[in-house]
Amino acid sequence: MRFEISPGFAEYHRDAAAALFWQAFGTKLRPSLGDGDRALRFIARGLRSDFAFSAVSDAGQLLGVAGIKTERGGLLTVNYGALRADYGTVGAVWRSVVLDMFDRKLEPGVLQMDGIFVSEEARGLGVGTALLDAVIWTARMNRCAHVRLDVVSQNPRARALYERYGFRQVGTLKAGIAAPLLGFEEAATMIYEVS
Repeated sequence: MRFEISPGFAEYHRDAAAALFWQAFGTKLRPSLGDGDRALRFIARGLRSDFAFSAVSDAGQLLGVAGIKTERGGLLTVNYGALRADYGTVGAVWRSVVLDMFDRKLEPGVLQMDGIFVSEEARGLGVGTALLDAVIWTARMNRCAHVRLDVVSQNPRARALYERYGFRQVGTLKAGIAAPLLGFEEAATMIYEVS
């Protein structure tokens, strides 16, 4: 299958991007966003194309997306107003606290990856590697020394991709008593040294 990597994603791919995002991160987000259409609507509205790269097949199918985070924002924008619109005032308050736990502090000279997800039918075709190439190229263009990401222990396939690419683990995040709310017990912090 042939595909092309582009900055952002087309507006007509927004719902497909949200579905792929949920497929990849639903286990982590289900405790705070719930299941079903409401969670997908919330994600679709919050995805920011200006912090993404997309992989699209020659037939026009969205195959995958990689996100980055900068001081200006990231792939999924979560704010209290958007949460309140979908979950009400009380629901927005506790959800914003939980979702804030996923946020990673930015460091100077480090480009933060903000998620990468590839459709099941495109896995093993080089889509993930090509998306990582785009992220690394962005880090180089912005003179970042490292690219950083977090990968949950329940996702060994993603971790294997990062290790093959050259990422190495530099730390571990433990969810502790928040694990039931966060949807994971442990995540590895990994970095790639940009040359």
